[in-house]
Amino acid sequence: MIREEARKACERLVRADAAMNSVEEAEELSRKKSELRDLVAKVTALAERRCMLRQGGVPLSQPPDVKKAKESCRMILARFTESPKAATLKDKQRWTKLTESLTEFNTVEDTLQRQDWKGYYGTKLFGGVSPEQREQTILMTLPENRDALTLYKSLYKRMSLHRATVPSTAVELEEVQECSRQLSGIRFVENVPSAVREFFNATSTGSGANLELLTAEVVDWLRSNGMLNHFAVRAR
Repeated sequence: MIREEARKACERLVRADAAMNSVEEAEELSRKKSELRDLVAKVTALAERRCMLRQGGVPLSQPPDVKKAKESCRMILARFTESPKAATLKDKQRWTKLTESLTEFNTVEDTLQRQDWKGYYGTKLFGGVSPEQREQTILMTLPENRDALTLYKSLYKRMSLHRATVPSTAVELEEVQECSRQLSGIRFVENVPSAVREFFNATSTGSGANLELLTAEVVDWLRSNGMLNHFAVRAR
């Protein structure tokens, strides 16, 4: 009698242990699934953003090498298909190698896109001075200048939102480009020498001002008005 009860108790313990192990296994696989889902979502978002930027005319660097990440994915999939257990994923650091390769890809790709956007923003879009600096060069008593400056401030603020932030959608990219186009077309009645006016008009374009416009008269005027340090020479 006692032996039979002991046997039944042992069986119940074995079943309970199996059930517990099954729950732990399911929880571990669920955590792995969640971790991988987040990494894949980032890869997808970066791929979509790269495609959007390219279609929008933003020059892009070559993407990072994906061979390492693809090989890790291929190997871990083959092993997991043979033995679909959490231990299979962790064996020989397979999971660590996979997540590290995907994380490295995401980091490098995101950095490249940010650098490419910074270069595009700084060389291809509107390069004029801030509204506060622009106000110093115009006659604010003229209604047309006040209206133009109001529009200038609005467009400059909207465009500046993406100075250090890569647009995440085609709509955002188009808005930045449209702001740049409109800013380049704004003209003021300026209370400055003609050479300085010509220089300012050139800096407001995407291509910037030629060095020949930076005459001694222009440099002296910029220096006397505390604006010389607001401009820099950049190779095309």
